[in-house]
Amino acid sequence: MNVEKWRILLNAVDSGSMAAVAAQTNYTTSGVSRIITTLEEEIGFPLLVRHHRGVTPTNECRLLLPDVRAFLHAEEKLRQQVAQLNGLEIGSLTIGTAYSSSYPMLTRQVVKFVERYPNIKVSVLWGYNRELRQAVAERRIDLCLVSRGGEELDWIPFRKDRMMVLVGEGHPRAGEKMFPVEALAAEPYIDICSNQETDADQVLARYGVEPNTKFTTSDRYAAHELVRAGLGVTLVNETQILPEQQGIRAIPLSPPQMVEIGLACLPQATLATRRFIRFWKESS
Repeated sequence: MNVEKWRILLNAVDSGSMAAVAAQTNYTTSGVSRIITTLEEEIGFPLLVRHHRGVTPTNECRLLLPDVRAFLHAEEKLRQQVAQLNGLEIGSLTIGTAYSSSYPMLTRQVVKFVERYPNIKVSVLWGYNRELRQAVAERRIDLCLVSRGGEELDWIPFRKDRMMVLVGEGHPRAGEKMFPVEALAAEPYIDICSNQETDADQVLARYGVEPNTKFTTSDRYAAHELVRAGLGVTLVNETQILPEQQGIRAIPLSPPQMVEIGLACLPQATLATRRFIRFWKESS
């Protein structure tokens, strides 16, 4: 079984484009197409549907994808183990984070990690808690920095965050020490990353509070400006609060809510992943 062919197929499925695969490899677009066609001939049925927007997997291909990901994960793990026995430290590592505020800290950790293991290629990407945990479970990424979820993943705790309500300085509750969670049902609410199972979404669901959503945004900077302008309030993790606080008050939620943040990975992680986790623990 040709590992490279299956890897190219998976890249085509994930990117939705043969041209994108070609841009990331030494193949031309037509070369990528020929490799996948050869793979289809070998197994006896089509794997991709070609159309003018790119490619999508066939139903048969979708059924194969979990096994393909498991196969490539096992191949990468074996390759890294062999490299270790040969006295090398090679491999690849993809880290996802649900917290844009963690980029400076995560970048510093990655820089130091690469200095120690220069032959390990590291990629960092941003996503939402649920989709990142799912990506780890499906072996699309190696580990992620997220809040704790229900998936059966290994968990390495990092810190606990308070949930805070941001209000404008002129807000009637700006001088209060705590902000009642039930009050978010009446206050004009600014929803950050709507319907993405954010930490705020989970807290509100836990207390059965349906916020009075007036604005939605995927940008925390925009949310802060809306709060500063007095257009509403929002619920965020404490470390997601921007350093520039002029015109904004951050009030702890009542009842107090703490969110545990940490690294999540598969129990049978690759050597590069285990190296990073050990490095993370040593550096934290």
